[in-house]
Amino acid sequence: MAEESRPPPPKHTELPLPKRRHGPVRRALTFVGGKALRLTGTVAKIGTLFVAANAAFHLYEKQTVEKHFGESVEDNDGDDGDDSKDHKKESGKRGKLVLVLPFHSLKLVEKKGPSFNFEGVKSRDKIPTITMEVTELVDIIHAAALDPKICALHADFDEGMRYPMGYAHIEEVRNAIRIFNESHRVHRDPNVGHNPVFAMKRNGEPKVSFAFGHSFDWNEYYLASAFSFVHLQTRGDLHLFGTTMMNTFFGPAFEKYGIKAHSFFFSAAPNIFTEKGYSKAHLETVKSLTESLNNTICTNISTSRALKFDSVMWQSIFEYGSLNSTNSKEIGLVDSTPAVNPLHFLLEANKSKEDEKQKIESKFGPSIAYSKFTASKSISLESYKKILDMKRGVKEREKKMQSMANKMAEKSTAMSMIFSALGLESESAPSKREKVAVVTVDGAIMNNLSYKVVKALRLIKRDKDVKCVVLRVNSPGGSVTSSESILEEINSLEKPVICSMSNLAASGGYYISTNCEKIFAQPTTLTGSIGIYGIKFDASKWAKSYGIHSDHYPREGHGVVLNPLAPLNPKSKEMLARMTAGNYDYFKSIVAAGRSLTLNQVEAIAQGRVWTGEQAKEIGLVDEIGGLHRAISYAKSVHTSTEDVCLEHWPKKTSLFETLFQLMPAQHLFTDLFGSWNREGIYFENGCGSANILLKALDDIEFTKKLYVMATMDEKTALDLILSGD
Repeated sequence: MAEESRPPPPKHTELPLPKRRHGPVRRALTFVGGKALRLTGTVAKIGTLFVAANAAFHLYEKQTVEKHFGESVEDNDGDDGDDSKDHKKESGKRGKLVLVLPFHSLKLVEKKGPSFNFEGVKSRDKIPTITMEVTELVDIIHAAALDPKICALHADFDEGMRYPMGYAHIEEVRNAIRIFNESHRVHRDPNVGHNPVFAMKRNGEPKVSFAFGHSFDWNEYYLASAFSFVHLQTRGDLHLFGTTMMNTFFGPAFEKYGIKAHSFFFSAAPNIFTEKGYSKAHLETVKSLTESLNNTICTNISTSRALKFDSVMWQSIFEYGSLNSTNSKEIGLVDSTPAVNPLHFLLEANKSKEDEKQKIESKFGPSIAYSKFTASKSISLESYKKILDMKRGVKEREKKMQSMANKMAEKSTAMSMIFSALGLESESAPSKREKVAVVTVDGAIMNNLSYKVVKALRLIKRDKDVKCVVLRVNSPGGSVTSSESILEEINSLEKPVICSMSNLAASGGYYISTNCEKIFAQPTTLTGSIGIYGIKFDASKWAKSYGIHSDHYPREGHGVVLNPLAPLNPKSKEMLARMTAGNYDYFKSIVAAGRSLTLNQVEAIAQGRVWTGEQAKEIGLVDEIGGLHRAISYAKSVHTSTEDVCLEHWPKKTSLFETLFQLMPAQHLFTDLFGSWNREGIYFENGCGSANILLKALDDIEFTKKLYVMATMDEKTALDLILSGD
């Protein structure tokens, strides 16, 4: 009873705690902290999705690669008797692919610019342009030679190549096609001509290649002749006129209009401004170049086509002019003359179970080329490139995944067991791969290009994994000071430098190459041009004829030496001659030191004379004949401990984002010239505002106050650089 009467304990009531006043910083930190905690889950989800997306992308690419390369392996596996062999042989035959090379729309360059351009955008009324680096095309053809699923190449020249190729680029592609045709051999060096020393037989049949065109000019046929079979359209022609060089001379025109060109030169290049035709020395250079190029090309065509043409026969072809399809086939320059491209009909014939080859021969005429064609499907150049890119990407990602697995397994035994169960066996951590850096100098050597190359060389210098540098030069020359900047950076690199010359490596292009350990060039590369020149235009007489007079003070001195309205006084003339001679002597001295020649020997081959790669090898300006792949092969064999090296290409390519970012500062230019932006679009503030801005810009133009000395192969390059304002 006593317990029942005991009153219940009082209920506990929570009293509100007094609010603590925090400062603005504390409140801000609390707010951010809370947001961060909530964001952590979101970030984790996004991270998980990102990883999952990457994993799915990797698996997709891996399956695509395995689908292409895996099926071709299955076709050749097994040995279940003769019937099974015949069946697999036939199924493999039906599964073979022909790689189509669209040379009529292919634009081959030494180095691509930004990763995005509008040339390749497809249009209903226009064949899209495919822009590709020459090394990319060569690598693709080499990969096709090793791919058992690719049994043939088909080159489509159509009406002709819209984008002509330089001779050295043609040489690179021809060598790759030869490798494909001889894919039953193992080639130690992909840029050396067929020689038992460099090629060893292996199992397998040689692959075949085909070229078709409506007509071929000299350059196009030189490329097409490397293919196993050449098809020329029935009404087509071969325009085999040989190599021709042409120059335009402005001397009489300048004289007529009262403009005098003062030239200071150790080169034949300024002749176009002062003469009305070839001088004796200039003509000798042009004649030597054309003869050397024609001899090389004719010899290579005869070798590829198994022709027994001598120089007299080739001269007869040059003089005869265009050859129709009948004449071309009679003398062995082409194999067949179909009315249309036979690719589609050959593919359909191979797909059919019945023997359709008789129908093909009745349609196009008998030819051994048609019986050699075994592909039943075609694959475009772009599609095959994507597959190869996927294969490369899959390998790189798997290497990174293996590296991560190794690191995690080293830290945890449990993780090692998990990876082992998943098939990712822990391997010893691989040492860092040695690198060969390929630095491309493409275009006229002026300030912008010099800056990019020097920057790349300085980054390479810091990388201890780079064992050798291959300097790829495709340049007609440029500014002496810009060339000197690159040369000095090469000299201070403290790494071996091998030079590979492309279409052009002349004047400033040779200037930067002269100190390289070894120089490779194609037989048709144009190089040398060891010379300097300068031009001073005097238009004072022309100005006076229109009542325009100019004056300056002080009247003596060199302050107006570059102004075309000021005559050239004797002191300025002496100064320009002295400066040109000094630069020329320095150019000769670095060539003599780099090539182990005497100054007299250099003088005998200098004076701005241009040589082909074949000639340059004979006179000591080039060490070996070969392309980029041979230069890289030499760098690997001499300066690295293994063939498995990482190739790095410099300068790095610019991404689309970087390109757009670089273009953004120029936005105000469009605003100033064409009006102001508003939400609805563009409006013009007044009718003549843009014209006034342009007139003011023209009024502000001043003649350059800085004297540039040019080292270019020809006058056109120098003129283009001057007009571009680079």
